[in-house]
Amino acid sequence: MIQRSATMIPSHRPSAPAWVAALLGALICQASGEEGASGAPVPLLSEEELTNYPFSIPVDETPPKVEEMSVGEQFILDSQRSDIEDLVARKLGVLYMKRSREDLPTLQRLVDGGHIPTSRTKDWQSLGIVFGDILAEELDLRWVIYEDELGKSRALQFGKTLSFVFPVTMFSKRVQFGQSINILDVYRKVEAEVAGFAAHEAAKVRYADNERRLRGDGDEDYLPPDP
Repeated sequence: MIQRSATMIPSHRPSAPAWVAALLGALICQASGEEGASGAPVPLLSEEELTNYPFSIPVDETPPKVEEMSVGEQFILDSQRSDIEDLVARKLGVLYMKRSREDLPTLQRLVDGGHIPTSRTKDWQSLGIVFGDILAEELDLRWVIYEDELGKSRALQFGKTLSFVFPVTMFSKRVQFGQSINILDVYRKVEAEVAGFAAHEAAKVRYADNERRLRGDGDEDYLPPDP
């Protein structure tokens, strides 16, 4: 899961409840034949138009709370890492993991060999943590505690921004929904998302620089946006 902090706005709006439609219909009927304050006739809506009217929906834009991991939370991560490293050593004979991209084939062998039962959700989440360590090392991310209205999660943060990756459940959810797991493909998708994070932040910096130039020294060149 990527960039959970972004506010998601549905592409459609839910219909007004029946009692709202009835109430507004009565008010409009009462106002029929009269003119509004601006002098324009009050428009009449059919029941269907009123039921499907796009009422405004408030959007919660409260930013998430981001904290450094406590000693206890770090201990839990280390414990789950050890579970996977021990499993890799016993089942695959790999005694040392580099926590880099070079470990991806090893993790794939662990998956393909059926060494993690589908019912072992915690083990799949432990695999997500080890995968997260690779993402952190290769893509310059860091582990944090992310908290929003849904609760707390362990996440990888891009710099000091509000862009996040959530590797812990990446594989457990795929197993839950019966999806195949190609670890390299998942890595590449996250890599592309993080590149998008970087491009977004660079665009914000360029915009801020241009705003400063327009307000300040007019002799400085305007920086056109990236194509």
